Amino acid sequence: MKQVKNNLTIFCSSKENLNNIYYSSVENIIKKINPNEFNIVYGGGNSGIMGIVRNTWISLGGTIISSNIDKFIDNKIKDDYIFDNIIDRQKKLVELGDAYLILPGGYGTHYEMLEVITKNDINEAAKPVFIYNINGIFDNFIIQIEILIKEGFITRDLKKLNVFIECDECKLLEIINNYFN
Repeated sequence: MKQVKNNLTIFCSSKENLNNIYYSSVENIIKKINPNEFNIVYGGGNSGIMGIVRNTWISLGGTIISSNIDKFIDNKIKDDYIFDNIIDRQKKLVELGDAYLILPGGYGTHYEMLEVITKNDINEAAKPVFIYNINGIFDNFIIQIEILIKEGFITRDLKKLNVFIECDECKLLEIINNYFN
């Protein structure tokens, strides 16, 4: 009997000209995720970290599921879902995910990350959120959450919300694999 693959939705940047540590770290971790156990769901496109995710995963023979919006369509890529606006695109990315891998990114990535964490917080979902803290990029986010907990704005810490933050690639992969095995 064939085992069903889990959909790992990845939120990340499409920006070019970032510090190479982000590209190389993302490529390394994607190469170590098993394409026989996961499909990758992502926001479409072929630039920045998104491009690294897509190209690396395809080179491994993995299945990509993309959700994009009209204005970002790259005619060299066939997207599975195309929407008129960012909200519908993000809704589809969240809906398709059995788990979420957060990589460095800007406003969109942080919006998506907070959406899936919020869904866990209000018990609308209980899906794991794996944050890859490359180069300490999420350190200030973590500090901000700690401040919000201390001040009473947030009542449950990230661990209680099924959120795993790791800066070590091997440890993060171990957490992901242990979660699904």
